[in-house]
Amino acid sequence: MTPTALQIFATLFALFALSRVILRLKDHQLTIKEVLFWTSVWTGIIIVVWIPTTAALISTTLGINTREPIDTLIYIAIVVMLYLIYRMHVKTERLESEFTRLVRLVGMQHSEEPKRKRKK
Repeated sequence: MTPTALQIFATLFALFALSRVILRLKDHQLTIKEVLFWTSVWTGIIIVVWIPTTAALISTTLGINTREPIDTLIYIAIVVMLYLIYRMHVKTERLESEFTRLVRLVGMQHSEEPKRKRKK
């Protein structure tokens, strides 16, 4: 079996992405859970690209009857992306709240400085 351009490109891209995951782990920028998640995603992509019947097996296992088994993987990918967007939104809201709290704290500290200098 001669590999297709898609198989080669997808494999190289997934291996590149896996290398980024490993580097982020070494830099302590990702947790073990995140590393396991992304490793399974990129490994899964490599498996589906090289063994296309895997998509049909996943569809059958989930009880989804589609014309093309890859449709199931697209549905799963959309759900996963929506979940990741939700997590990013929650994290952004938390960071904005923390930033606002810190700005207020620094502002209050700076507003008290001139009063202290005048009293001396």
